[in-house]
Amino acid sequence: MSDSEMEPLSPPAEVFSGSREELDRRLRTTATELELTIPEEAWSGIQNYCLQLWDWNTRVNLTRHTTPELFVKRDLLDSWHVSQLLAPNEEVLDVGTGSGVPGILVAILRPDVQVTLCDSVAKKAKVVDDIVKKLGLQVPVYPQNVQSLLEDFRYDTLTSRAVGPLVKLCRWLEPYWHTFGRMLAIKGPKWPDERGEARHKGALKKVELRRMVSYPMPDTESESTILQLKRLHS
Repeated sequence: MSDSEMEPLSPPAEVFSGSREELDRRLRTTATELELTIPEEAWSGIQNYCLQLWDWNTRVNLTRHTTPELFVKRDLLDSWHVSQLLAPNEEVLDVGTGSGVPGILVAILRPDVQVTLCDSVAKKAKVVDDIVKKLGLQVPVYPQNVQSLLEDFRYDTLTSRAVGPLVKLCRWLEPYWHTFGRMLAIKGPKWPDERGEARHKGALKKVELRRMVSYPMPDTESESTILQLKRLHS
């Protein structure tokens, strides 16, 4: 898919169309069930993000998580766990941000952290930039790939979800490990296979890989895992 194209929308099974009050209730109920501790001041931003995301989703294919429950069990859950791994005042780059997860939600959950978003698909970056502006967030959005940004900027942490396998991430970042502190990559249950492939192809020779946290994927028998990748110092 080129930067000037986006997939047509495949209609999801259910699209939320209730009131703001119902949205608030269902989001909070599901978050409580998952034992996510959400700051009270973050809820308005989370709700507004849902509404903006789902409005855009009627025109372009951004997400299939179009009910409050799915949104919390997939997007908010992953983003919350990432937010717990960040130190105060970190500078974070969300790589291949797509619909803005985890980057936008991290910015809402952790206003002390400076978040930047990038996506090489220009139209996705344009949509996310519109959402960010309507939410009133001070979050830069770049229609560029991560390599081009790392030529000019430095970050404490990179984040990624559903961007590519570990071997691809490591190949992309190989010349740039000195420009950032670490990457936090959200992975599904097949991450050990990705690790094996990356090791076999030599992509982890100079990289320290550590599992930071694993947690159940609701309504499945699988787990999500956040991996930390850092440059090995000789």
